[in-house]
Amino acid sequence: MHRLMRFVTHAASVVLVCAVVALAVGLRPTRSGDSVPDFTLPQVRGGSFHLHSEPGRPVLLAFLQTAPDTADTPSRSQVVFVASMAQQYGPRGLRVAVIDASALVNHRLPDHDALVNVTYDWQMKFPLLEDPDSHIAQRFGVTQVPTLLLLAPDGTISRRWQGLTRPAPLAQGIERLLGGPLGRLPNF
Repeated sequence: MHRLMRFVTHAASVVLVCAVVALAVGLRPTRSGDSVPDFTLPQVRGGSFHLHSEPGRPVLLAFLQTAPDTADTPSRSQVVFVASMAQQYGPRGLRVAVIDASALVNHRLPDHDALVNVTYDWQMKFPLLEDPDSHIAQRFGVTQVPTLLLLAPDGTISRRWQGLTRPAPLAQGIERLLGGPLGRLPNF
């Protein structure tokens, strides 16, 4: 019994130390109002995506699982809603980018050719970014996919959604950020 108590005490200490270290290095989930860390990531189809390359524009970042690519994953459903937001709000200045966060779920990266195929299979008209070591996902405190972040033009997080998020809450957050609906409400 004494050994068990020592083990439990030791395990609790390890968990506490890990939690403190994670907070100290910024691995907590980012929240509304937090400043957005800048980054540059390679785009799957070539070139790079620099977050702050167009200051003053809102950005919708979607951390999705692209592998395995099956029709019933939440990320596959989420990308349809993200594409709808890109189409409807792109003309009003919204930038959209998807960051592959497959390594957070299955602890291995899809190969580059598989990611290129995803951009075509998922009909992405916005960049798919490679995050090889999940470094950016960790900086934003992403622990599950899908996770979406709506970044305000002033460099802060306007909204954060975890799990599959339907179009209505996305549209409401984007419209609030852009100053309200223009014309009629979006069709879903």
